[in-house]
Amino acid sequence: MSPDDKKINQEAGLTRVVSRLGQTVTLEGKLNGHEDLEIQGTFSGPIDLALHDLTIGKTASVKSEQVRAKNLFLYGQLEGKVRAERVVISDTGRFTGDIVACKISVQNGAKFKGTIKISKDYQP
Repeated sequence: MSPDDKKINQEAGLTRVVSRLGQTVTLEGKLNGHEDLEIQGTFSGPIDLALHDLTIGKTASVKSEQVRAKNLFLYGQLEGKVRAERVVISDTGRFTGDIVACKISVQNGAKFKGTIKISKDYQP
């Protein structure tokens, strides 16, 4: 979750639950949930967080044939296909694959190889 989003949620009195996969965690399988997720370790498999945020930290490496998230914040490495309302690839982010999103931001210094399709509506 971006700092701006956290500020908005605090002002609105909303609390968000964030789960974490730590730096030393390596996980393979299918991941879905009903809360925000931060990955700092290694993950391989589909991710479905259609109504929630996914943050892939600087130390993370993720390979996924399908990622669905309301908002994706990429600071580490991601390889696969993404469908989201908003995607932010930071200056430390590395992405290889395909993105379908309503909004996308690729910061200066990010590495991107793939395709982007801008979609007017996000269907969770």
